[in-house]
Amino acid sequence: LCKMSQASSSTFNTRNRYYNPVSRIQSLIQNLDAELITLCKQCSLPKNVASNSLNDNSLVAQGGSQHHAHASSVNNLVPTARPTSITNSTGALAPDAHKRQLRNTYRTRVIDAYRNRRIFTVYGNYHTVRRALVRRGWLEKLPANRHAKLQTMSEDSLLEHARRGNEYEAVVLSKMINNFPAFFIWQTKGARDTFPEVKPYRNRVRRSQFLDFSTKVGLVGCAEQERWFREDGICGMSYPRVYRLGANSMEERAAFIEDFHHTQARALLRYLKEHRPIDMVDLEHGAVLSTTIDFALNKVKNMIRQKEHYSLDDARIKMPTPTEMVENQSFMVQSAKVLQTNAKFKVNEKVMAEYARLAAQYLDQIESLRQDYRWDGCRNLWILKPGYQSRGIGIVIRNSLDDILQWTSNNQNRKYIVQKYIERPCLIYRTKFDIRQYMLLTISDTQVSIWTYKDCYLRFSSQEFTMDDLRESIHLTNNSVQKRYKNKMTRDSRLPKNNMWSLDQFKCHLRHVGAPDGTWAKIYNGFKQNLTAVVLASLDETELTPNAFEIYGCDFMLDEYYNPILIEINSTPDLSPSTEVTARICPLAVKDCIRVVLDVPRNPLAATGQFERAFQVNYNVNKEQDGTRPLELNGTQMKLFESLPKIRTNPRTGLLRKLLNNVTATNSNKLNKDKLKDGQKNAKASGGKSGSKKLSRASSKGLDVGIKTTLNSTTRENLALQYTAPK
Repeated sequence: LCKMSQASSSTFNTRNRYYNPVSRIQSLIQNLDAELITLCKQCSLPKNVASNSLNDNSLVAQGGSQHHAHASSVNNLVPTARPTSITNSTGALAPDAHKRQLRNTYRTRVIDAYRNRRIFTVYGNYHTVRRALVRRGWLEKLPANRHAKLQTMSEDSLLEHARRGNEYEAVVLSKMINNFPAFFIWQTKGARDTFPEVKPYRNRVRRSQFLDFSTKVGLVGCAEQERWFREDGICGMSYPRVYRLGANSMEERAAFIEDFHHTQARALLRYLKEHRPIDMVDLEHGAVLSTTIDFALNKVKNMIRQKEHYSLDDARIKMPTPTEMVENQSFMVQSAKVLQTNAKFKVNEKVMAEYARLAAQYLDQIESLRQDYRWDGCRNLWILKPGYQSRGIGIVIRNSLDDILQWTSNNQNRKYIVQKYIERPCLIYRTKFDIRQYMLLTISDTQVSIWTYKDCYLRFSSQEFTMDDLRESIHLTNNSVQKRYKNKMTRDSRLPKNNMWSLDQFKCHLRHVGAPDGTWAKIYNGFKQNLTAVVLASLDETELTPNAFEIYGCDFMLDEYYNPILIEINSTPDLSPSTEVTARICPLAVKDCIRVVLDVPRNPLAATGQFERAFQVNYNVNKEQDGTRPLELNGTQMKLFESLPKIRTNPRTGLLRKLLNNVTATNSNKLNKDKLKDGQKNAKASGGKSGSKKLSRASSKGLDVGIKTTLNSTTRENLALQYTAPK
């Protein structure tokens, strides 16, 4: 009995002891695989197997007591072979055992991947992302359109052809993890966010439409907000003037018209500054009077005064009077003759020289106050872009106010924005170019990190730069636009045939043209400041989802002084190896992106490749568990006066206050006495002496308190006349 009780207690303890069923299953599967392999070797010499009992004895001999104790669990996990199949030849037995072994091995890998959150899904042909994740031990959950024919096959058919690393193995593993969530998702921008409950790594950062800087309209909103985050040397946005010309933006429409007139005035002054006086005058046959120059000088002079003494009242858009509208229209017509057809002024050379001196003086003053005015030329060109499209679709360039307003009115559904065209860009061998810079945004539980890529590349136009021809082949440097055109035969031979330069080639060019030392460091710091300002301006409308990240393609131009100018930001940059330059930099950028997203959270000292952290924002907000304290305000009371001034009271006012108080007290006593009498009568009628005593006590308390009464209007007027009239 003692032995039986000890045995029962031991079995009770072993039954109640917690163990992980998955690890137990894995060990059973491994033992069974070893037994199957041994059995196949034993059955390779004889053609037939004697009986099932012989197989059972061999299994017990190989597996030991552990296999015998958990035989029922093994039978549930792995289907046993039928007796008829065991009596077959080894040619039929070995493939079944091989399939069973592969299936068990794959199941072990699937369970391990789910435990360690290493299941991913990639939509699209981003093979670099797939290879980087598989190299880290992740398993892919295939989308429906990838290996679609193989996904229709049965699991047994796939196992027959499955080999290490081939497509059949990938499909088998994907079928096994079909019911598990993905913990890394690389998807398109418009795709629905799946499995949000497990917080997967997702290459999309969502934000509101107003501050989505990956669209033209959203970038305008960020440009309006970035002034609140501007800090010298850290963040600051250098962006051309831009306006939204939609149907519901009449105020911006009026602001654009005013800016167009101001730009025309500065363009005329720049024309005077850049041309010789003798080439601009014709005293006898001149078509433009000097009043046009006076009008432009007065406009710029008023602009300087407003910028030097800026106030909120100046920010309001004031509609011009009818007289001002006529003067503006006359100025636009006369100045257009000079700027577009080189018409002459009807003044002498000496007067024109004085005008040119004043024009240069006013331009220097206004450009010192507004840096972006330095990018303007003499043509008053504006570029129109659809608000929510990319790759150069629908972009046109115009220099007529009527044409711009008409174009936006005819295409209101495309939400056009109008942006000041950079007429004085930095050119390389008389050819326009821009710079593609990558930015990575990562979000953790408490931080938002901005990463910039230290490598970049240049994209050239296929034609030489000129403002006499406004075709897209000259002015748009997008690769999606330039690949439709052939390079001009007369273009400089030092330019690349594929219209792209690496960063090393650009640095060599800077040394060749004698650029100042540290020019590239200045340009790269400008990139970081622009991108930091844009992200900070958009954070108020950004969904701070942990593990979200996104890589952006940012396009910059340079002015004549190598200052970077942000043009646009793309949320789905082209990472395909279209040229030799992109074939090198794009895969490296994707690999470094995976390093930052996956390796840095596990090891802060992990290598990040060419990505470096430009800025970091802590956004952790302490909230109560019940949500009763979402916001906490701290502050101190303001003191308007150090010591309150003493107010001398008027004796007549004090006398009037005493009289009013006496009248109020007298009336209240009368009312209390009347109420006391009424209360006593009611008490006698209802309850006798005891009730009257209680009421008398209550009424006596009421006498002490007193009741305030309100005087009628006649009494108040008589008292006021009696005690405030002059003696």
